[in-house]
Amino acid sequence: MLKIVKQRLSTTPTESPKQLFKYLMRQCEKLPKGPKEHYKFQIKQSFKQHVEETDLVRIQEIMKRSHEDAAWILKKYAPDKN
Repeated sequence: MLKIVKQRLSTTPTESPKQLFKYLMRQCEKLPKGPKEHYKFQIKQSFKQHVEETDLVRIQEIMKRSHEDAAWILKKYAPDKN
């Protein structure tokens, strides 16, 4: 039973909303100044908006989407290697 409880629920680098918040804020540091400020504000607002969420499935969906969005944004602002 203990092994089942200790299994990771996802393959993302964060398992809790607090870890996700910290992860996303660190990822923002990789962005240029203007977008960095914008996305930090967006992250804070999103967390405030969903603070009352209790449905675990919905929380997992939000976290998964947050990781996908972060990857897309970082790719969008990444300097071209050409």
